Amino acid sequence: MNKVLISVLGSDQPGIMAIVADVINKHNANIENLSQTLLNNVFGALLQVQLTQEDGAESLQKAIEAACEGMALFIRVHPWSEKTSDWYQHKPEVQPYIVTAIGPDRQGLVAEIAGKLFFHGVNITHIQAIFKGGDNPMNNLMVFEVDVPRATVMNELRDALDTIAERLDLEISVQHRKIFDSVSNILN
Repeated sequence: MNKVLISVLGSDQPGIMAIVADVINKHNANIENLSQTLLNNVFGALLQVQLTQEDGAESLQKAIEAACEGMALFIRVHPWSEKTSDWYQHKPEVQPYIVTAIGPDRQGLVAEIAGKLFFHGVNITHIQAIFKGGDNPMNNLMVFEVDVPRATVMNELRDALDTIAERLDLEISVQHRKIFDSVSNILN
C-alpha cells in the first residue's frame, strides 16, 4: 500500500480544497479520509490519500506546492504505514460522550481537562474550543467529543472534572452522546 498523510495549513481563502483535491486527482490518487476546519481565519486540513504504486510523497508535495504557489500555505505530505498504536489495536469497548466546559478563559484549560480525561482512560476524538475572552462565560466554550471505556467509573470521572470546574470557575458537563444529541434537537 502506498498511502500518505497530507496536512495543509494557512490563511483561509476560497479554492484551497479545490486545488489540493484536483492535484490529488491528477496524480490518480484517492482521498480516503479528510478532515477540514477553520480556526478564526486559519484553514486546516488533514487528508489520508492512497497513491498509485509509481507515485511518492515527495512528488505529490511538490505538485501541491506548485499548484498553491502564492497562497501562503504550509503543506506537508508524509508517507503513512497505517501502523496503528498498541492502544488502538487493543481498544477497549467504549461509549461516546460529550464534555462541555463553559467559563472564563485562562491558560492551561485544555491541558487540565485533557489531562484528567487521559488519567481516566478517555480518548478525545474531537475538540472544538472558542475563546473570545471577556466576562461573558458563553464567549468561552470547549466541546470535547470523547470515547469513554465502559470500565470507567463515570462518577469518579465526573467528580474529577467537578474538581477542575470548582477550582477554575467553570461549568463542566458530561453527557452521553445520545442524550446530548436529543437535548440539542429539542432546543433547535
